[in-house]
Amino acid sequence: MMLSRIADSLFWIGRYMERADNTARILDVNYHMLLEQPPDTYKLRWDPLIAVTGERARFYKTHEEASAQTAFEFLGFSEENPNSISQCIVQARENARTIRDRISRELWEDINGLYHKILRLKDEGEDLSRFCDAVKRGGHRFHGVCDATLARDEGWHFVQAGCVLERAEMTARILDVHYHQLLEGPQLLSEARSHLWMAVLKSVAAYEFYKRQNTLIEPTRVAQLLLLDPRHPRSVRFNLGILQTSLHAISGSMPGTYANEAERLTGKIHERLTYDSIEEIFADGLHNYLTELQEMCRNIGEEITRTYLNYAVAQG
Repeated sequence: MMLSRIADSLFWIGRYMERADNTARILDVNYHMLLEQPPDTYKLRWDPLIAVTGERARFYKTHEEASAQTAFEFLGFSEENPNSISQCIVQARENARTIRDRISRELWEDINGLYHKILRLKDEGEDLSRFCDAVKRGGHRFHGVCDATLARDEGWHFVQAGCVLERAEMTARILDVHYHQLLEGPQLLSEARSHLWMAVLKSVAAYEFYKRQNTLIEPTRVAQLLLLDPRHPRSVRFNLGILQTSLHAISGSMPGTYANEAERLTGKIHERLTYDSIEEIFADGLHNYLTELQEMCRNIGEEITRTYLNYAVAQG
């Protein structure tokens, strides 16, 4: 069995890199949608973005209003926000530095290179779009280097587990926050509402996939894709399926069984996502469903920590 210290670092490298990538995606989509839309149509978009990252309380301790500038500074570079993009990359690099002998040279160089690039862009005062593009490209390289240079052993599965757990929780949170804004918030014209749902899809790289299957953008179909689709790599069901596979590989348990509480919870929620229909979810209340999903993801993370990483204090 891998040492807890090493497993912890690998798990959190995956989580921090995915967190940085997710935040860059929603910042970049927000920025470009702002350029394309009239100001009063889009004036409420920055506060939900802060809420999506789970840092609303921390943000309003130091900022009176969520605007393009304050959101970019807080989510992009702020040292006071432990989940800002730059801080996530700092933490991913620090975790990688402590286990350089357990990861490939290429992976260390990739993470270290992204860290120095982000610092340089910050010092040069680059605009939001270029900064986010660098982070997104860095995320793509990270996954590619992991897949191409890491052995498919416990270490690789801990990185995978961190990535997909982070992604599943973020997708559920994005859908939840925007569901309230678009369906229960201020009344918007149908064109504006469609444009905002388009932003939701783009923030999880699912717009082109959705449009190949649907002519109109409808909330029910967006929710179905992001929650239940087994093919798209950012749907909640897809990611919890990958998480289940990695947890089985780490423990050695057979499919259909579980060796610990993290595996039991993952199997339980993945089974539910496999057999629930979107009509049943909406009938019972989408918000309650998404709230439960996010809570389950947090519980799974705590159980992974308790089972495998318990030597250390959880990092997020």
